[in-house]
Amino acid sequence: MRLRAVRTGGEVVDFTWDFASDSAAALLRCRPVVLNGRTLRAWQDAGPRGQPPLLDRYRRILDQRRTQSFDHVHEVDGRQDVVIHRVVCEGDGVAVTLINLSANRRAQALRLRVEDSPVSQRSDRR
Repeated sequence: MRLRAVRTGGEVVDFTWDFASDSAAALLRCRPVVLNGRTLRAWQDAGPRGQPPLLDRYRRILDQRRTQSFDHVHEVDGRQDVVIHRVVCEGDGVAVTLINLSANRRAQALRLRVEDSPVSQRSDRR
């Protein structure tokens, strides 16, 4: 997803979505069209808790013109999932890639259970 800085007096006070991928929007439990043009603060006020640290973190990354990856806990379908944020400065904003590490681990565990199941082992013998 891509977020553009909203500035007041030269300081970043918020971000607006310029672009949100299907996967980023799914993680945020909406469709991409819902996010485009919306501010991070408005989404935070209407949605899950825990976003002010993201706003502050994205602001620092942009102000310092650096790249950073960090973990952040998001509530996803009633679960506390660890999501990796990979943030890169892009113009007067940031590009963010979100990776739901918890969902990836659940999928990997499920795949291993399926591969180890008796049904899977029988089909391998054919």
